[in-house]
Amino acid sequence: MRTALAWKNLTSDFKKCLLAATGVGFAVVLMFMQIGFRNALIDNNVQLFTLFDPHVANLAMVSQARYNISTEQRFPRALLEQAASIPGVIAVSSVSVERATARVMVEGHVPRPLRVIAVEMQHPKFFRDSRLFARLEAADAQQGALVDTQSKPAYGFAKNPAELERHAVELNNRSLKIVGQFTLGTDFANDGSLLMSARMISDYFPWRSPGGDPADVVDVGLLQVDASSHAELERIAAQIERIAPQAIDVRPTSYFIAREQNFWANQTPIGKIFLIGTIMGLVVGAIICFQIQFTDINEHMPEFATLKAMGYGTAYFWSVILSQSFYLACLGFVPGLIVAQGMYWLLAWGSGLVMSMTWDRILFVWVLTLAMCCVSGALAIRKLFRSDPASLF
Repeated sequence: MRTALAWKNLTSDFKKCLLAATGVGFAVVLMFMQIGFRNALIDNNVQLFTLFDPHVANLAMVSQARYNISTEQRFPRALLEQAASIPGVIAVSSVSVERATARVMVEGHVPRPLRVIAVEMQHPKFFRDSRLFARLEAADAQQGALVDTQSKPAYGFAKNPAELERHAVELNNRSLKIVGQFTLGTDFANDGSLLMSARMISDYFPWRSPGGDPADVVDVGLLQVDASSHAELERIAAQIERIAPQAIDVRPTSYFIAREQNFWANQTPIGKIFLIGTIMGLVVGAIICFQIQFTDINEHMPEFATLKAMGYGTAYFWSVILSQSFYLACLGFVPGLIVAQGMYWLLAWGSGLVMSMTWDRILFVWVLTLAMCCVSGALAIRKLFRSDPASLF
């Protein structure tokens, strides 16, 4: 039976094997955390759209001046009503977002800015979760609002739903009843959110439309369109946009989500910082792996030289070192993944950020880890190929 030289070589010294796996695991955790923070930055800024069913709200309308979701640029509601008369448009709904001028104060705490989301209630089918619509409908009946469960503790909102109504809450110096919860998540611009019906927006933000009804302006318009294909969807969107081409931008909802993700990932320095952090984690791991494998080859040089003198060729040594690199990647990746998952959960719980450990991200880090170990092994094996067996005896 053929001896598993690579595995025996790696595990012959338990302490050394543990140290090697720890070094690789450290690099894995570092890469996962950098990727997690980068994707939290990207994912959290499109969480607003997760409240709605993408199969129903398949088109969205925003102001031409709104280059990302956080930008407070609005358009007249009359344009959304005109869009409702276009053939193929089944229903429309408006979403209003206030962030810069929204200040909430919970009894016993200082006033703090937060995000207020107001949604029209005429079309429950727009909501992804029918239970959320029911909770919001109940809150609206009481002239109240829902608070995001992920809002920062500094606001003072009770975590237990039964205790929410016991605290006096003011929004922009007006009393507001908090009657329930919903889950959205924070992002790098918003530490907390409230959700209410659109008809309440005028009571708390009368300045939204100077000289007019505050409800006459809209942040995001949602449209349900009867389209059998993406091309048909694009055609109807272009037809709607012709209502006021200088004022509104009408595209598939998926387009705005992708545009927002691209904005934060590629057009802001924060996205690039986390990308550089991922690369640095890869470099650190490669250095650790190289040092581990170089030291191992150096310590076992007489044994390798003996095999070389016995006639074992280059291909054999490549198979040993690359197999050892694979085992090293596995030993470091699995505990690194477990630790990173725990840290994701802890950060999501403590910060409200969406830290998602998706299969594509796991596969991406695994490929980076395997490449890191194999490249390090390929660099370390050069010493073996440069050595003369005769000089080692």
